Amino acid sequence: MKRDRHILQKYLDNELSEKELARFEQELNASPELLVDLDLYKEVDEAIADTEVLDFRAQLTDLREETRRSENGRRVFRFTRPWHYAASAALALLVAIGLATVLGRPLSNSDLFVKYMKPYELVLTNRSIDNEATQFLMNQAQDYFLKGEFELAVDRFEELLVINAEKVEADFYLGLSNMELTKYLDASESFNRVIEHNDNLYVQKAQWFLSGCLLAMDETDRARRQLAMIASSSNHYYQSDAEKILKRMKR
Repeated sequence: MKRDRHILQKYLDNELSEKELARFEQELNASPELLVDLDLYKEVDEAIADTEVLDFRAQLTDLREETRRSENGRRVFRFTRPWHYAASAALALLVAIGLATVLGRPLSNSDLFVKYMKPYELVLTNRSIDNEATQFLMNQAQDYFLKGEFELAVDRFEELLVINAEKVEADFYLGLSNMELTKYLDASESFNRVIEHNDNLYVQKAQWFLSGCLLAMDETDRARRQLAMIASSSNHYYQSDAEKILKRMKR
């Protein structure tokens, strides 16, 4: 960074005096380079803020990912996490990502997954067109999903799809449930089915989370193609995020 860290932090925390603020903003207006430094530093600050370490910030609503090690020692990434997480490990990961951002370094696929794949909240539905059996299973599956009991949610969504294969909503949430369980190949199959069905309500979301699965599986070329497709769609909800990931992917 080409700017004193202390001044940047005081600016972000609204702790500059009127004189200091006026001088800093004058420099900011005259220096595009300083503006870039400030924007990058904000990203690090926001990442650290989400950890709630030592009550440093009030919330951690955006931090629901975790890093853990599987039995073979390979890092895998849970899509969400309980609130009673290992704060120091999460902070270390976020700081590493933040520093890479500040220094302009590419991020690994796993770090990109952690940074950009935010959880998608389940939206409860109650469609009168569903028959009784479909609605019963959907209610059960949604309840398990909301409780974080993803294995049971997967069972119910799969059972529902046996009796109603056109229930696109169930397939989409089946994909999300499998992402929670780090079963990315299974999740990607669900998202592909949703995309092929071309349901307008879920297709863009499925395209986005499919790219996340590909990142998590280190399918770099496929992930890049998927993200490029999203980034080239001017009306895509995730266009901006896709562009950001493409800029940070390793070549």
